[in-house]
Amino acid sequence: MSVGSFSPFAPPAARTVVCPRCGVRQAESGRHRCVRCGLRLRRWVAHPPPGGPPPVVPPAVVPPYTGPPAYRSGHPRWAFPPVVWQDAEQVPEQRRRTNPAGALRAAAWLAAASSVVCLVAAAAETWRFALMLEGRTKVLPGATVWSSDVFVAAAGAGAAAVTTAALVVGVVAVARTHAAAARRLGAAPSRSTVAVLARLLVPVWNLYGAGQIVTEIDRMLTAHHRPDRRPRASRLTVCWWISWLGSAVLTLIALGRGLGGSLQAIADTVQLHIAVDLAGAVVAGLGAAMLLRFVRLLRRRAAIPDGWVVQEPAPTRG
Repeated sequence: MSVGSFSPFAPPAARTVVCPRCGVRQAESGRHRCVRCGLRLRRWVAHPPPGGPPPVVPPAVVPPYTGPPAYRSGHPRWAFPPVVWQDAEQVPEQRRRTNPAGALRAAAWLAAASSVVCLVAAAAETWRFALMLEGRTKVLPGATVWSSDVFVAAAGAGAAAVTTAALVVGVVAVARTHAAAARRLGAAPSRSTVAVLARLLVPVWNLYGAGQIVTEIDRMLTAHHRPDRRPRASRLTVCWWISWLGSAVLTLIALGRGLGGSLQAIADTVQLHIAVDLAGAVVAGLGAAMLLRFVRLLRRRAAIPDGWVVQEPAPTRG
């Protein structure tokens, strides 16, 4: 039963409906309200007669199970890598490879050993200089002079060997630390590995480049732990850079003075060798302390900046 009259077989243009309130015959529109009084007009809807058979619903077609996919030539390259079956112990190993803390620690121990050997070499050169002063008025025994020469040669060779090993390990560790410090800040390294190695190994350029690299590492590691402050290099790093420059200057002066053939030039060269050995001991000692500081900064977690308050989470709705 419907309130208005409706002829379903009439063409769309001739379909009309009569309003039960005001009796106005009007064309059917999509608004379903009377154009005069605004009464909502109910349309006639056809329903199946009661007692009829239920509608027939076709059964859903379930595809047969063909089994898991088999890849004869191996895992497909277009999918994700098979990391699901990877052992959990391999992840710390990969992190250990990218973490330069071990290399920094090894370089620090070698630098400390180099500092000790340089002090021994300085002591040997001091003994030689004392024998030179004593030989101006006395005739020195041959065994004493020979022992002094052997001591100087052995201490110099040992200092050169240990220092070279410390430099090789230290250069590799510093290059890896430069990239690791940038990754800890969530940024890509500002310099490539080749650029870092060039600043550490190229003669004359490394006088400035080595200090530049360690200063950048110090600033990046400090910025990771104190993001609320402007990153600055520590006093230890600056002191190492100054000692590095001073040692290079003393080495050049010693090489230049060693070209002279007079007795005074020989005496001055021995004194300069003492100064070079002492400067090398200072550089190695400060370098060991600086590398160990980098290790501590790498192992330390980032602290919450001062003045920041961690807000409690909002309560969840039950």
